[in-house]
Amino acid sequence: MATTKNEYDRLLVEAAHRVLLEVARLLYDYRDGIVLVGGSVPGLLFNQDVSEHIGTIDVDVALDQNTIQEISYRSIMQLLSKRGYVQGDQPFIFYRTLQVDDQEITVEVDFLAGEYGGTSKKHRTQIVQDMHPRKARACDLAFLNPIQITIEGTLPEGGKDRASIQVASIVPFLIMKAQALNSRLKEKDAYDIYYCLTNFPDGMDALVEAFRTFPDHPLIHEGLAILSEKFSASDSVGPVFVTNFLDENDPETRAQIQRDAYERVQYLLNALLT
Repeated sequence: MATTKNEYDRLLVEAAHRVLLEVARLLYDYRDGIVLVGGSVPGLLFNQDVSEHIGTIDVDVALDQNTIQEISYRSIMQLLSKRGYVQGDQPFIFYRTLQVDDQEITVEVDFLAGEYGGTSKKHRTQIVQDMHPRKARACDLAFLNPIQITIEGTLPEGGKDRASIQVASIVPFLIMKAQALNSRLKEKDAYDIYYCLTNFPDGMDALVEAFRTFPDHPLIHEGLAILSEKFSASDSVGPVFVTNFLDENDPETRAQIQRDAYERVQYLLNALLT
C-alpha cells in the first residue's frame, strides 16, 4: 500500500486513469446507477491548472443496488470479463492488466455499494446482478446529487476516447474519506481531505455552504464527528498523515502544513456544528 506521494508513479496514475475511462465506457448502459468514488474524485472535481492532485493508482466504483436491476445486453460481470478484467479472491475486487510505455501494470478496481436496502446487515456485500460490491460506510451518500463529468484519455488497448460518468460530489466524498481514515491506516485519505479543503472553489465558506445545502443525513454527522477526532489538534493523526504523505521532512514546513490542516477542519466543523 502506497504511503507517500513518491509512490504514486506517473505511469501507475496514468494506468489507473486509462482503466477508469474504460470502465466508464464499458458500463455506459448502467450509468444511472454508477458513481465514481475514491481517490480519483478530486482530480475530476477541481481545476487541475490551479493545484494538481496527486491522482490515484486504483479505481473505486460505487454500484447502486437500489437502481441497477435488469441486465441490459450483457451483465456488468460479463462486460468486465470480456474486456480482460479478472476477479480477485474477494468478489468485489477486479484486476485489469495493461501496458503503459512498454511497462506492464495491473490496476485494481474495487466495486462498492451502500448499506441501506438490499442484503441484511450481517452480509458485507450487496447483490447487483452477478456482482457482489462491498458495503462501504457512507457510500449511500454518493448516490445523492452526483455530478456528471466527462473524462478524456487513452484506453488500455490504445486509442484516445472520452466518456461520461457520475462522480460523487464534495460532501459524500469527504464523509467517505473520513470513514476511510477511521477504518484503516492510509496516509492518502488524510491528504485527499486536506487537498479538498485547500482547493475547493471559492474557499472554505463555499465548502460550508455545500454542506449546508446537501440533504441532511445521519451519516454526515457521523463523518463530521470522525473528522473532529482525527483532526482534533495539529499533531493528531489527520494532520500528521497529511505531511507524511507529502513526504515533507523540514520541521518548520511540516508544522505549518499540520497547523493549516487542523485549522481548516476546525473552521468547517465550527461553521457547521455551532
